[in-house]
Amino acid sequence: MVTTGPVAPPRPVDKAEAWSGIRDIDIQIGEAAPGQEWPGGPYRGVEWVAIAAIAGPTLLWVDSQPAGTTLPVLAGGVVLCVVTVGLMRLLLPKGRPSLSARLVFARNTIRPPHLITSQPRAAERKLRVDSSFDPPERVEDNLVFTGGGVYAEFLIDGLSVNMRSLDVHRRAARLTRNLGRYLPSGSQVRGLLVAEDQNAIMRAMVGPHTNKSTWIGQCKHWVPTIAQANKWITKGYRGPVRPRFWLTVPVDAGTAGRTPLGQGRRAWDWVSGRDKDSSTSIQHYASVARQICGALPDEFHVRAASPAQIHWYRRHRAMLGVIHEPMPAASTGPSSLSAHDFPTIAFDEGDNAGRPWWRPSFKALVRVYDPHEPTCRSSYQSFLTVEHFPETGLAFPRASYLNALLNVNTQASIEWTQHIYIRTPQDAQARNFRYTKNIKDQMRQRGHRGAENDELPRKLARTRAYTSHLNGNPAERELDHTVMIAVGADSPRVLEDAVKQVRQELDTVGIAVKRHRGAQALLWKAFNTGSENTCPLDEFRNPTSAHKWSLFLPLISGRVGNVKGSALAIDQTTMRPAIILHDPEGTARRNKNTGLAVVGDPGGGKSNRTKLSAYELILRGGRVVVFEPDTIAEWKQALTPIEGVRFIDPTTPQYLYDPLVIFPAHLAGRIAASHILPWIGLSYDSLLAKRYRRLVRPETRARQGITSHRTLLDYLRSQPDADNDELLLRLETAQEDFPGLFDDHLPPYRPEDSPATVYLTGNLGLPSTEDLTNADLYAKLSGTQRAGMAIYGLLIELEQRYMFDRLDVFDVMIFEECAELLAFPTTARIAHKFTRRGRKHASGIWFITQDFRDLARMGDEFVTQKWIFRVQDPELAYATLKWARIDPEMYPELVSALSEDTSPGSTADEDVFSDRGEWGGYATEAGAVDRARLGEGFLVDELGRPARVQFFGAPTEEQARAFDSTASVIA
Repeated sequence: MVTTGPVAPPRPVDKAEAWSGIRDIDIQIGEAAPGQEWPGGPYRGVEWVAIAAIAGPTLLWVDSQPAGTTLPVLAGGVVLCVVTVGLMRLLLPKGRPSLSARLVFARNTIRPPHLITSQPRAAERKLRVDSSFDPPERVEDNLVFTGGGVYAEFLIDGLSVNMRSLDVHRRAARLTRNLGRYLPSGSQVRGLLVAEDQNAIMRAMVGPHTNKSTWIGQCKHWVPTIAQANKWITKGYRGPVRPRFWLTVPVDAGTAGRTPLGQGRRAWDWVSGRDKDSSTSIQHYASVARQICGALPDEFHVRAASPAQIHWYRRHRAMLGVIHEPMPAASTGPSSLSAHDFPTIAFDEGDNAGRPWWRPSFKALVRVYDPHEPTCRSSYQSFLTVEHFPETGLAFPRASYLNALLNVNTQASIEWTQHIYIRTPQDAQARNFRYTKNIKDQMRQRGHRGAENDELPRKLARTRAYTSHLNGNPAERELDHTVMIAVGADSPRVLEDAVKQVRQELDTVGIAVKRHRGAQALLWKAFNTGSENTCPLDEFRNPTSAHKWSLFLPLISGRVGNVKGSALAIDQTTMRPAIILHDPEGTARRNKNTGLAVVGDPGGGKSNRTKLSAYELILRGGRVVVFEPDTIAEWKQALTPIEGVRFIDPTTPQYLYDPLVIFPAHLAGRIAASHILPWIGLSYDSLLAKRYRRLVRPETRARQGITSHRTLLDYLRSQPDADNDELLLRLETAQEDFPGLFDDHLPPYRPEDSPATVYLTGNLGLPSTEDLTNADLYAKLSGTQRAGMAIYGLLIELEQRYMFDRLDVFDVMIFEECAELLAFPTTARIAHKFTRRGRKHASGIWFITQDFRDLARMGDEFVTQKWIFRVQDPELAYATLKWARIDPEMYPELVSALSEDTSPGSTADEDVFSDRGEWGGYATEAGAVDRARLGEGFLVDELGRPARVQFFGAPTEEQARAFDSTASVIA
């Protein structure tokens, strides 16, 4: 009989929903009276108009003509009515947008407008001026005065949820829900794609180390690498970008926004002649803005946008996809702006300016350009309206469809806006009641034809379900929102490709978007503060609740890493790369854990990346101690350019490591006993051990003149019956294993004498983990192995004590193949001390290993920072992600990504040879990792934020060769 273990209960699945179409009711009339249907009905309003337009003149003519002569005309009129109605039913679309909006779109398609904002120069007088596209009339701090009202502009941060646990997503959804409930009606939330300031990145890398010329020189090497962070595109802007969020709220209608009461207040202000530019009004608007900002969750870090940032936003919107300028800092620029400070913008619907009027292009785009800058390229923009969400909803937390737009592989810029009307549950239910009544009436009007499909019953059921949902919580709010996606590029070809990819990305989750010809210039207004009132936003609204809206998680931050430090990696969580910096020195200053685990298969790039980080840390003034468990000295090749670095093989006589010489007198004896007694095979409570401890006490040493282990041997040899002294025999045997402890002629090792020390421990003969955990095997350890353990532990404690005593410089201890370190209880305790207390002593510890389970012997709960490279074994990849707190059950695709698609080997069928005029020349080799994919992996920063990344290699070829440990084998 086969039995299975208990199965965990399935997780409850929340659904992000928007009730699309429940208020999109096509009104048709099919009954003349109850029970009396119109022949051929039901008829839409436009069909009744067509029938009246044909039948009215026909009947009037028939009535005015003699009897017997009107039958052909009457028959023709009837046939024309039937044909016209039939064609209208076939050709006229049903549903949103309305017929009036479609007529405007059609007119703009056939006769595309060529518009310009107000105040054109003489050369542009031939273009039609449309003030609804105008920039703000005035900007005071973050207050924007426009023809459509007064607004306050804010920057808002997203929440870090990428690859995080379900609880983190739920917390983010709760915060987003509260944000939605407390926004004023008429607010806009916008997602921008902003180029990062590469000069600011370089300044952040240099940091306070402006007096270190070598570090500044190293930073300069990174300039071309950072400028081409995007490896997926080969043309256009390839620098780093970052999603930013912009919040616009109306402040001229009170804290509730553009509600009916708020609109009444605006009307009263207009009737009463209130001067919105007066100092009293400005103070009032600023007070309203502060109240709105104060009501929003603090976790979003809502802060006022500066006039310089508002000016940048206008220019960014105009030249979307063409100009990639970083957002200016809030502290820069003036405190106020006027309309003259903004550039003039022209709009060419369909890119028809260069075509004859009778042959329009019918393209669903708008060309935006600056008529005063003829040399500047035009921005080709297109706008997609989100018109339908799947009726079953999207499973949370995989419902963040707007964040998925970052995965579109294009050089075009893709941004979005959400315009939100907010209503109380009572107001929303009243609207639902009216629409429910309309649906029931339409079910009656359409009669048997309406019964042929389930459109109306389905809308009725969904409207009732939505009403029931709103009834569940009096604090709930309806968010009747319009979502619009903007795509901007420097050419129509790039634009079309980006639009195609956006459609495909959203089609995968059942979200339908449309691109309306003739509407593109109108829809541009949705992104221009104050112009949204003249944009047909109401044609594309989808009602939902604040709770269901929050499950879409529109505000997601991808920021990972530190704000200064070394260039560590490119964030590849999405197709929009950002630069991740690593500031190991700052972890102690920020009271964060200083431990770092570097995990991955052999050859994945762990040591290469760690060498680079250590090298740059030394250039910034830090100190590095490396334990390399080999004899090839790969770290020597990496750190040789740094003056004063020491490379030490402990088995050779280079330095004196005698604890009695190196450590202070009050510590020396205790430290010596803890390492030397196990080495010479003495238990801590044996008589010989007690005798040894007595001999190395400070008072005994002072009395007997014992200054080192060498003088201790001389002292023991001078005693009677020295040949039978077991302690002397054991120490003399140890002298053969490690002469560096007994040779007083060697210079004492002083950690402060070097910026870095590399210990080559390959010759120590350290025992394995099994040797130490098995009592029988431990008893059989050779003298060389015991000596290796003692020397290893002594060196580590020596370095640890020095690091902990120096608080003004950051020191880090690096262990290649850290399994050896953690197999020995004494050194494992020291390592664990780093993870617990290193931050207090400005000291860190970096572990390099192939298997994260090696860290379990120490206790890795306080090793927050993790760099994960390729792990090809699927089971180990699963466990590694779980250890990194990336739930493999929640993100199963990441398991295959780590094991199969992280720095994969080339799968070419054969090597690609290049003819260099000699045998043996080749360009690439099948099975080797493609250079463009070296260093891929995952990263968890000091705050626990994960990301999929590509770790940077060395910025120069010379450094790359020095850090590369690949064997130079001629194939």
